[in-house]
Amino acid sequence: MSDTTPLEDRDKVRPPPKTLRRRRRRGDVEGVQFEIDLLGERQEGIAPGTDRALLRRLRNGEIPRDARIDLHGLPAAAARARLHETLTRVHAEEGRCVLVIHRRGRHSESEPILKEALLDWLAEPPVGSLVLAFSSALGRDGGVGATYVLLRRER
Repeated sequence: MSDTTPLEDRDKVRPPPKTLRRRRRRGDVEGVQFEIDLLGERQEGIAPGTDRALLRRLRNGEIPRDARIDLHGLPAAAARARLHETLTRVHAEEGRCVLVIHRRGRHSESEPILKEALLDWLAEPPVGSLVLAFSSALGRDGGVGATYVLLRRER
């Protein structure tokens, strides 16, 4: 340690830049809507009337995943079809949680295509009525490059 030099301005602590939380609603023409929170690259949404404790458990990775789907590298139309097929199948098999891998979209020409489109696809019929909530995954499951999707239970 004797050969180290102190950093200049080490006593000047700069606060991290503020990340604004944006809220919006997304839904289809049939009225399936989610309250969506965007915080930086993180995104989460919840269907009206859903207990927020479920969203918290989903966000914290406490709900076991019943399936995993990797959409990375697929064209948007194929990714949408695979997502709808997987969510419908998992719901029919009485699964609750699906991990959707879409990656962060850093190599897209403009903005993240699959990640942005996922918000709309989750509200579309027929899967919109099956989805209770969704949240960006924890780091161990892919972080903001993946999303947990929580499905309704059969009635």
